[in-house]
Parts: sequence; C-alpha cells; structure tokens
Amino acid sequence: VLQNQRNALGYGSVETANSARNAMMLAAQTHKQLKEAKEGSSSGAVASMPPAMLSTAVTNPQSQLSNSIPASPALDLLLTKSLSDHADPAATLGFLTCTLNSTNQILHPCILVALFGAESNDDGTITWNPKKRGTPLPRFYADGAANPLAGELITSIAGAEMYFVIDALERLLSPRGYDPITALHGGEPVGRMFMNWLGNSPHDLGARSGLADMAMRKEWKSLFGKEGKNEANADASVNENEEEGIGNRPGLIHREAMLAKFMSYGLSHNSRLNAVLSPCIIDESSKNSPDGNIRIKPNVTTRFFTDDTQHGLCIYLGLAELLGFDLERDMKDTLYVVRKLQRWMGKEFVLPEESGASTANGARRRSIVGSAKDVSETSAPQAFGIHSVQELRQFLRLDVFGEMHQSSTEGRLGRSGLVSRL
Repeated sequence: VLQNQRNALGYGSVETANSARNAMMLAAQTHKQLKEAKEGSSSGAVASMPPAMLSTAVTNPQSQLSNSIPASPALDLLLTKSLSDHADPAATLGFLTCTLNSTNQILHPCILVALFGAESNDDGTITWNPKKRGTPLPRFYADGAANPLAGELITSIAGAEMYFVIDALERLLSPRGYDPITALHGGEPVGRMFMNWLGNSPHDLGARSGLADMAMRKEWKSLFGKEGKNEANADASVNENEEEGIGNRPGLIHREAMLAKFMSYGLSHNSRLNAVLSPCIIDESSKNSPDGNIRIKPNVTTRFFTDDTQHGLCIYLGLAELLGFDLERDMKDTLYVVRKLQRWMGKEFVLPEESGASTANGARRRSIVGSAKDVSETSAPQAFGIHSVQELRQFLRLDVFGEMHQSSTEGRLGRSGLVSRL
C-alpha cells in the first residue's frame, strides 16, 4: 500500500504513515511503562528507552522503512486506509445507514394518521374541546400516540416493512458479512437488542418473508438472464408453488401485538415528550361554539409532513418498488400512511388507491411511486430517474462534492514545474 502511494503521490503519504506508526508505538510504549510502574517491576533503564522511530525527514524512504522497523503490511493497510473504505470506497452504505435508520420519519407520520385520521374527511379536520381535554390543542405524543392505531402502524412499518427493504438492499449492495445498515437498525441500542432477541432483526424478517431472496433472484436475472431450461423450470416452480409464501403477511413479526402496545404506551407516557403540542391550524369560525368545541386540522407545511413524508417514507416505497416488491402487499401500511397524508397535503407522491390497484389483465401495478404526479418533490430514487439496483449503485457512487478526479489530476500536473516546461 505504501509503495503504491509513493508511486502515485510522492513521499508525503510515507511521512503520514510513519507519523501514525510512531504515535501507535509511543502509545504502546507508554502503556507498557505505566503497567510496569503500577506493578512495581519497571526499571529506569528500560523505562527510559525510547521506542524505535521512523524519521519523517528521510532521503530514502524505502531504506529507512526497511531498516528501522520490519515491514508490516497489515499495519500499513490499517493506517493508510480503513477496511470499510476498501469495502465501500464511495461511502454508499454509510449514506444508506443514516437514511434508512432514522426513526422520526416513521413515528411522526404514523402518529399524525392516528390523531387526525379518525374522522372521514379530505383535510384531516377533527373536533377538539380545550376545556374538557385540558390543553388548547392535542398533545402530539400524549394524545396522538395513545391511540392504539399509532403503535400498530409504527410496529408494522418499523418492525417489518422497512426491514424488508433494509435486508434486501444490504444483501445486494454490501460485501458478504459486512452489514452496516442492519448493525444500527431501530435507531437506538435497547430496542435493537430487544428486537434481535425476539428474532425480529432485518435479516430475520427478510428471510421469513422471502423478499430478500426474491430481490436477489430478480437482480441475477437482470444481470445474467436465464441459463438453460433447468433454471427456467426452477423459476417457474418458484413462481407457481412458492408465491403464496413470499411477501408481507400476518404473523411475520414475533410478539407484534405486545410490541405495538409497548410502543403506544412508551410514547404517550414519555415525560420529555408529553408536553409537545400537535402541529395544527384552528378554524377561526369554530372558536365561539357554545359547546366549547373547536375544529382543527393538521398544519401540512410543518416538517412532520414536508420532511418525514416526501423524504422519509417515500424513499422506502421507492426503494421497495425498485427492488421488485409488490407495494400493495408488502408495504401496505406505509402506502396507507402516505396516501392519507398526501390527500391532506393535496399532493400525489404515490398513486392513490382508487385509481385502480390492478391493470386490465389483473396484474398488480409495478410503478405506484414512479408514475405518481408529484414524485419529483420526493427523495425517492424514481425522482432521480433511478429504476434499477445497478442505477442506484451508480448514483450512490457519485461524488457528493461533484469532484472530477481526472480534471483535477490534469490540472495539478499542468501546474507542476516539470509539465509546464514541456
């Protein structure tokens, strides 16, 4: 690694590596001296001996490196570039880890639907009595999350539907045994440990649903096609005999009812959150009502809508569609929440249910997200023209700073003293 860097960048990288190795050796020597001093077995001669050092001012880095310290390829590898950088040089999986494991994008929309979706209307308007309820507006968590529907939706989406997407993406994009997204699922360690203990990790849900295997088979076919009649027959057998066992269905989440009750109770009894009021707009004409009731509707311009819907749940739905999931079956609760919120917002981030869940021949629609009128306002992959795993992989490799490596390299060479004289 050091030799390659010397050839490409000169001796600066050697000096950097030498400094890092010196720091590690100093730390090890200091630790050893402190341990010996504590045990009373340190001698002054030994303790005062400085560790072997690599000089940063060298005329021949190759001879200095080989003469001072035996070569250590493994150490050089760790010092110059982390293993995760080798496995994921474009930080693709790190970006997805942050995007897919955010919890607010699930909590807020589900609580909004539970709080404002009880009455049948097009804008989420409900009745509230400040005198009887004790607060001028509904408390978002204490009143909204107390509705059992909130816990049920959160558990279904966060404990199953989002895990289908995470598991399939991780198996398709990450090296074997390298699971950065799953390692941080759930957003916080206690809940993650509990879900793992119950057998509800993303890998568990992906395996029980069969969706991860289905996504990998689909990607294999898109890359390599079918090879021979045996494979074609096997594929037909899978489609005919195992279709009923693939996808989201009741009973996939272990202890789902218990988890839903815990979720609802925990959020509605959280002392830190129970004073947070809901984002509402009051109907001024209802303030003088003799019975004290007022009419309120959700404020769709707040981040609970504009962030968590377009740039939260819509990403999951877009990725699921890209992976070949049947959204009406596998992401039904996520679809339900987004369709409810988008109706209040006057938008169409996904195709509405009433536009027909099937085509003329009875086949389910495959572009619920991609065909939506306002998909360009979301962060779903389809908003960027991405409709396959390979296109997603290429998109995630783009430099976030827009750096053109070839142009910048040519520019540096052009400014060098040697090339400028040519």
